[in-house]
Amino acid sequence: MEEPVYKKKFTILPIVLISCILSFQRICLPKEASAGKNLDEILTEIEKANNAFKTLKADMTLTRTITLLESTEVSQAEMSYKKPKRLYLKFHSPRNEINVVDGKYIWVYHPAEKQVEKYDMDRGRQSSQGLSFFEFGYGESVRAVEKDYTISLLEIKDEGKKRFYILDLLPKNPKSQYSDIRLWVEEGFWLPVRIELYESGGEVVNRIELKNIKLNKGMSDKLFIFNVPRGVEVIEPLK
Repeated sequence: MEEPVYKKKFTILPIVLISCILSFQRICLPKEASAGKNLDEILTEIEKANNAFKTLKADMTLTRTITLLESTEVSQAEMSYKKPKRLYLKFHSPRNEINVVDGKYIWVYHPAEKQVEKYDMDRGRQSSQGLSFFEFGYGESVRAVEKDYTISLLEIKDEGKKRFYILDLLPKNPKSQYSDIRLWVEEGFWLPVRIELYESGGEVVNRIELKNIKLNKGMSDKLFIFNVPRGVEVIEPLK
């Protein structure tokens, strides 16, 4: 029986989702943020935060809900990120999966199956809408972002002592994999700590949350080099 399309997409989803959290760039917001900072203040703070951090460590929770199937899958992972375009993501049991981005390739390693999926990042942008989203999160030009998305400030939300600016990204391409994208940017921290991606008109919702975030800690480049273990099969789904 053919594997459901929802499951196929979930294989590369962690890398795709986490990408837009990591280096949020200056974008176009409304002129005033009611009961919060104004446009210039928000943009200035976001730019400062992006310029200041070089590495990021965090605990990540990925929740994928498929309304039609009434199913929810929750995965926990440890994440390490280093500019530019280096990512290490280790999922805990029962998923037991390792994702590595080395700047050129995306590796999705399944130890139990002795199999690793390999994606060329340049080719991925051309042949996969999911992987093309990688461009935005890893700091491509503002013009590239605005070319593909209409961006607005959806809401300002206070939770306890924290304030979040919720940014809404609507793809201009009607065939985009994601019908809507929402980023939660925390005031004071000024980087997204939560991202929600909606597929199929909202029937599938992917949510990532980062906690225990640590910036600019020592991080070896060796962490982002994936050496294929002996006896592990390498497959390239997009070829």
